[in-house]
Amino acid sequence: MMKKYITVWWRLAQMAFLMQFANRWSSLGWLGGKLVRLVFFIVFISAIFKHVSSVAGYTLEQVALFFLTFNLVDIMVQIFLRGIYMIGRDVREGDLDFYLIQPVNPLFRICSNLVDFLDFLTLLPVLGLVVYIFPRILAQFTATQILAQGFVYVLLCLNGVAIAFSIHVLVAAVTVWTQQMENSIWMYRDLVTLGRFPIDIYPPFLRILLTYVLPISVMVSYPSKALLGLLSMERILLAFAISGALLFVSITVWKQAVKHYSSVSS
Repeated sequence: MMKKYITVWWRLAQMAFLMQFANRWSSLGWLGGKLVRLVFFIVFISAIFKHVSSVAGYTLEQVALFFLTFNLVDIMVQIFLRGIYMIGRDVREGDLDFYLIQPVNPLFRICSNLVDFLDFLTLLPVLGLVVYIFPRILAQFTATQILAQGFVYVLLCLNGVAIAFSIHVLVAAVTVWTQQMENSIWMYRDLVTLGRFPIDIYPPFLRILLTYVLPISVMVSYPSKALLGLLSMERILLAFAISGALLFVSITVWKQAVKHYSSVSS
């Protein structure tokens, strides 16, 4: 079963690559724009720290870690879930009808519909910067602490991807139900950029909202806090509980949306 899904994903990824390669100049323009945006935001953070010594108690390197972790989680989501952004078109043009009769999970088919290799290329410099900055922020910890906190960091990054997946599935389910809500994903894209900075800089009400209602802080701030040794075990368990609950709700809502879906041909 797993081999079948890997084969399907790889075939769809090849098709997406050929499509992007066929429009290579347009793709290079998009890639250049993504890299320029990354560079300018790093310059922006550096400019801030020329005037202040810390932001909400965090040093330049620590704020950079939050920003890089945000990009790490967000890029992974964009690579593997870009197909959900086309769910509105799939419903209106009847492509969803074909996904439902194919011998693979339709949600998997929708998510894998477009694998964005441009985001994969932007992931490489982000990973390079993460590797560069790790020794600067972990120097005060023992080897055991670094291994433990690094392990939790990786788990919470994956947990963040699971939360983002759940939110995308909820939006997809509402779109299947109403055919009108695909713009919600772009609202999510706007809100998730709040995670570029440590959640501590925001007022208490917004921190609560971004933790329990739309858990952006759990997605992108908790991994960095865990790596810095600033996240309690209770908060770590809370992060996984939120992810599990949101995943359960999103899959349940998606199944109900598919159950009540009316084909465009009906």
